[in-house]
Amino acid sequence: MTNEASPAVNIQTREGQEQLKKMGVKPIPAPDDLTRPYWDAAKRHELRIQRCTACSEYQHPPQATCEQCGGATLEWAPISGRGVIYTYIIDRRMMTPGFNEPYVVAQINPVEAPRTTVRITANIRGCELEDVYIDMPVEVFFEDVNAEVTLPQFRPTAEAKLQSRGEVRPGPAM
Repeated sequence: MTNEASPAVNIQTREGQEQLKKMGVKPIPAPDDLTRPYWDAAKRHELRIQRCTACSEYQHPPQATCEQCGGATLEWAPISGRGVIYTYIIDRRMMTPGFNEPYVVAQINPVEAPRTTVRITANIRGCELEDVYIDMPVEVFFEDVNAEVTLPQFRPTAEAKLQSRGEVRPGPAM
């Protein structure tokens, strides 16, 4: 990630973080050769992750070779954007520039990828912080940050049980 900020701001220090917060600067992705197809697809409001053409396994985050078989031929396959929350945090410290209220960052297991090592990291939006839970069903939506950057974000599906709606969410599996 990179920041749209003055080079005089040292984002590695608490003072720099506070200065960026005051400026309202948020971190944005800085695609490289490996991740550019993911971000280009997001700009088109498509969610794509790598799939090995040799063993057909999905993987994310992107890598140069298949983590399952070592194959070097990977394609960027479209996926539905539906998944479940594998894990999450609620950041209440607000140390990240541009975030002025608590927010949720989660790792999502796409429904197309049965291995739990395939995870998309994104924000969870569209519900109260306390509504988020492990195995919560979610779906992607896209936030156009500017002309160059679109972020895949996730929100609860209609099947999700939200405490803020008075629903009882499922307990841990035994």
